[in-house]
Amino acid sequence: MFTIGIVFYTKDRFGWGLTENFRLAAAQGVVYVMGALSAHALTSRLSHRVATIALHSAMALACLAGVLAADRSAVAAVVAVLFAYTFFSAVAWPILESLVSVGTTGPTLARRLGVYNVVWPAVGAVVLAISGTVIERLPIGVFLVPAIAHLVCIGLAWMARTSSKGVPTATHAADDQSQHAPHAALLPSPELMRVRTVALWVSRLGLPATYAVIYGLMPLLPSLPAMERLDTSTQTFVSSAWPAARWLAFVALAAGTWWHTRPRVMVAAAVAMGIAFLGCALPPSQFLGTAISPTADMAALLLWQVVLGASLGVIYSGSLYFGMVLSEGSTEHSGYHEALIGLGWILGPGAGVLMQVLAPDNRGLAVVAVGSVIGLSVIAVVAASVIAGRTDRRGTHTKTLANTAQT
Repeated sequence: MFTIGIVFYTKDRFGWGLTENFRLAAAQGVVYVMGALSAHALTSRLSHRVATIALHSAMALACLAGVLAADRSAVAAVVAVLFAYTFFSAVAWPILESLVSVGTTGPTLARRLGVYNVVWPAVGAVVLAISGTVIERLPIGVFLVPAIAHLVCIGLAWMARTSSKGVPTATHAADDQSQHAPHAALLPSPELMRVRTVALWVSRLGLPATYAVIYGLMPLLPSLPAMERLDTSTQTFVSSAWPAARWLAFVALAAGTWWHTRPRVMVAAAVAMGIAFLGCALPPSQFLGTAISPTADMAALLLWQVVLGASLGVIYSGSLYFGMVLSEGSTEHSGYHEALIGLGWILGPGAGVLMQVLAPDNRGLAVVAVGSVIGLSVIAVVAASVIAGRTDRRGTHTKTLANTAQT
């Protein structure tokens, strides 16, 4: 509700358009980067479990402050709450990812990340789908519902801690290991090691590109011809098509391991993602006029959202898996993973902000600006894959010659 869905709240409650929503998204991206890079410092002082409880407490308090701000329609206070929540959330995600990864072998890590990638996006898709109804019927619910959710999380974390006190469970061992030792058990397979350079570069470049798409597209969605005719509750329901498709992609990827040694699958997904963004942001009626019905525009929007969600699922899964395996699952790396998300969060809407300075609320130019950033990102992913592939092949050839010489 506070990230991809917030544009519907600000449009409905404050009357914001493209300019304001692009600015908000870009600013949230800056805050998110700062928070993500703070996670490692926090876990060097507190255990992962204590840090998690503290962060959920902070997010619950931020949400409760948001209830008061929303009730008074205080725009500045709502924005301040969003920034505070974004920061604490950015700190919390790397810690959770490290907890999921720590103390595992390769196959166990794959299973854990698979479950992780199935749970959180399912919640996100459902929340986005119903957020419009919440906005229309109980505006303070946008803040109240997350506050209750965080309080529940605090209770569950505390119960897990007290119920297992004194018992040397794997979770406790993992928590200790996460603070005092590298995650040496995360051993990449030989097949992945042969393409590790490709995996690292594609995962590093592909991830921010996905969030440039997400946060560049979301401010645009309410202004699309197919969406302008709809009420807020229907708009958010339609907009949940790509998170739902992303969830299905996560489910499919969690069921198999064929992609664990094929980082170039992410390259194909990046190309599909760029095309899908244009498909979502440029409705057929924009080119064919009245020859295209609103129903056709809506069908095209839903179709391209499915393509977009599937490609985003592939890129995110690959980026998280390759990054955590090749970096030994550290909180420091998961912080970088989330910081890359924040970078994309800045770049996509940031391009929109720059264009809005020249032409406020001009959707066509905004699509050009965001699309340019996405296009450059996709080109960078493809180029990095080619260059890194050559590097890996040279490295493998050198190692083969060295082994031959030794024998």
